[in-house]
Formats: sequence, C-alpha cells, structure tokens
Amino acid sequence: MRQKYIAFAANFIGIFLFGISMVIIGSTLPLLKEKFGMTDIEAGSLFSILPVGILVSSVTFGPIADKWGYRWVLSIASLFLGLGFFGIAHTHSMNLLRLCIFVFGAGGGAINGATSALIADLSETRNKIANLNWLGAFYGIGAFCMPMAMTLIDSMYYTVLIDIACGLSILVAILFAVISYPITVEKEKISFKLIPVFVKNRMFLTICFYLFFQSAFEAIVNNWSVLFFMDSVGVVQEKALVALSFSVLGMIMMRVLTGSIFKKLSYNQLIRMALTLLTLGLICLILPAPYYIRLPGLFFLGAGLAPGFPVMLGVIAEIFKNVSATAFSFAMVIALSGNIIINYLTGVFVDKFGAGVYLYIVLIEIIAMVIVFRLIRVSEKNRVSENSHSGQCSGPC
Repeated sequence: MRQKYIAFAANFIGIFLFGISMVIIGSTLPLLKEKFGMTDIEAGSLFSILPVGILVSSVTFGPIADKWGYRWVLSIASLFLGLGFFGIAHTHSMNLLRLCIFVFGAGGGAINGATSALIADLSETRNKIANLNWLGAFYGIGAFCMPMAMTLIDSMYYTVLIDIACGLSILVAILFAVISYPITVEKEKISFKLIPVFVKNRMFLTICFYLFFQSAFEAIVNNWSVLFFMDSVGVVQEKALVALSFSVLGMIMMRVLTGSIFKKLSYNQLIRMALTLLTLGLICLILPAPYYIRLPGLFFLGAGLAPGFPVMLGVIAEIFKNVSATAFSFAMVIALSGNIIINYLTGVFVDKFGAGVYLYIVLIEIIAMVIVFRLIRVSEKNRVSENSHSGQCSGPC
C-alpha cells in the first residue's frame, strides 16, 4: 500500500511539471516573438512542434511501458523535459529553439501518457475516473503556476523560472528511477498488431476523435488566449496572463470537483456538463464588454475542458483493461494530430485575419465536440446491444 501511495505522489509531481510545459510557450510568446522577431505564422509553427514531440513519444511509450514497465519511461522522459526547459530559456538560435521544443514535447508526452496509464492501472474500477481527475488537477496546478509567476516578476527574469522547472525535472527523473512500482495487472504481450483491434472498436475510435478536438481546444486556450486578450481586448501582457491563469484555475477546480463531489456521475453526465460550461465560456468572451466581464469566459472554458481527458481515458482503460498504456498511446496519436493541425491553422488565420479569429475557432471546436459526443453515445448504445445479445458486457456499459 505504501508503494502505491509513493507511486501516486511521484506521478502527481511529474504531471505538475507537464502542466508547466504545456503553457510555457503561450506564457512567454510575446517575449519569444520579440527575441527572435517571429511572425504569427512562425509562432504558430512553434505551437505545432510541441505536439509533434508529444506525438512521437505517445506512439512509443505505451508498448514500452506495457512490456518493460514505467520506471525508465518516466525517468528518461523527465530528463528530456529538463533538457527542453534549459534550451528554451537559453538558446539564441531559432533552429535550436525548435529542436528544444520538440525534445520538450517528447518528454512531456511520455510523462502525460505514462502517468495516466499508471494511475489507471493502480486504481480500482470505481475510483479510476476520479483518480485520473486528481492527476489532472495537479496538471492544472502546474499550468496555473507558470503564468501567475510570470506576472509577479520582471519579464527580463523569465529564464530564472524556466531554470527552476529544469532543476525540478532532474529531481523528478531521479525520483522515478529509485521508487518501487507495484505490480498491478498481468499484462498481455504487446504488439502493434493491436492496431486493427483498436480501429474496429467504434466506441474507442469515436472517443479518440473527441480527444482530437479536446487536445486542439486545450492548446488553443493555452497558446492563443494571451495574444487574443492583448490584441483584441486591448490589455497589457500582465492582465492577459491573469486571464490565462483563470482558465487553468477553472480546470483545477473542475477536476477537484470531478475527483470528489462529482465522482459518482457517469461519463455521459460529466461530458454534458463540460460542453455546457464551454458554451457559457464562449458567450462571456463574445460579449462586447470590458476585460473583467470577459475574464470569467476563460474560467468557464478551463472548467469545461477539465473532464475531457481524464473521463475519456478512464473509459478507454475500461474498454482495454490489459493493454491500457498501448490504447492510450493510440488515442494520444489521434488527439495530438488535432493539436498539431488546428494549432498551425490557427496561426495562419491569426496572421491573416487578426487575433479576433480566436472566437470563431472556439465556436467551431464546441460544435465539433458536441457532434462527436453524440456519435460516442450512438456507438455505446450499439455496443451495449451487441454485448447483450452475446451475454457479455465490458467497459462503461
């Protein structure tokens, strides 16, 4: 039992650093644009490099973790994260910056996927979604700390904050290397031959495409909200960073609630609540109102995005209990493809039409997620019907 709690704690610290990593480029974007003389399209390309790194590690971490365990996956990933932090803070070459962001993403992607899979393996079925939401809350705390810390220091000292994150990453790598990992479930032999099995499962596949838009939406909020508030709302960088922190605060609060008060709600109820909160957020943002009226809009967006990954990964873990890490890898590949494609397109549209296009992209995201969620529900009903005829029932049915 003690080993289990230590493993939980290590995972929470690792995902805390991943939270910092996912907002660091958005938080420092105005400074990076000034330092390197970047256009909005070039900035958008940076946002696309990060998920490419995450994508590469997401393809590989699952089979490796399922076959050989989590220890070295998490340790090496933490070192990659530290290397990326250091490079982003100190490089003066645009090409090296791109390389560091890729390495950074590769480390972060492995930490994100491996911690989620390990928490799912360590958790009983009834606590799986709740524990994944607690993990997500620590991600949110990390993401909240970075922009808030940026508002408290002179912008010329932002590299100090990144160096601190670098040092923490190295310490976490050591922690992952020395702790004991309890054996949770007997794993099947892992092979990429599982891919056809994943593709044939319609409910799983539609969940993956929900995560396609979920991942893109999170990246849009993390990466483009500061620029939107500065250019379209007309506030200084410090106030724009506070707005970004509000989105993370909404995410933290919702994940804490989902892991406690709302933990008995079904995934269907949680996602319906999430989509409602996203719609409220958009309504607040489109109001022709001052900064303080629009501020709750980002809080609602953060709260609405909070259940997506923990809830859907919890459902996936129930569908593929013995190969959860590999299933997570497959899901993350599709999810991060959305992050890459839509982030790049956002950069193109912002460069052409201005930061106000942010609101239209948010609207399209919400509509897409509503449609895909309806398809998930249809797939689930078909799955339940098929299982009832065969006398079986697995997963969330």
